[in-house]
Amino acid sequence: MARFDRKVERTKKEYQFTQKEKVVETNKDFFKKNFNLKWVHLDLKTILVFIIDFLLVTLLIIPILMQYLNEAVAFVVGHGFITSLLIVLTGCLVNREKPKMISLFARFLFMFILLGASSGISMMITSWLN
Repeated sequence: MARFDRKVERTKKEYQFTQKEKVVETNKDFFKKNFNLKWVHLDLKTILVFIIDFLLVTLLIIPILMQYLNEAVAFVVGHGFITSLLIVLTGCLVNREKPKMISLFARFLFMFILLGASSGISMMITSWLN
């Protein structure tokens, strides 16, 4: 059966057809909808890909960044920027979805704030304990 975008109201002898109004989403709506973790589908394949992304940055990219940057800055840039970018892009590829650029940007910003802040806080705690 096909879906129709109209609604029929039936009275005794007459029919009234009305069209459903299309809801137009703005960029602000897309940004608000994607600035959270609801876009992450947690299944085994996605979790393994995210772990591989995290380990790739931790074992390969952060040591290279430490040669040129401070240790704390390398961790924040590595996990905040690069890991966030990898997680957003591989999340879209694994789930085979094609979101708009504003959605990708909102997801990236959310992950950047989350991972960058957590790695920055962990570096502060580690330096405070030593």
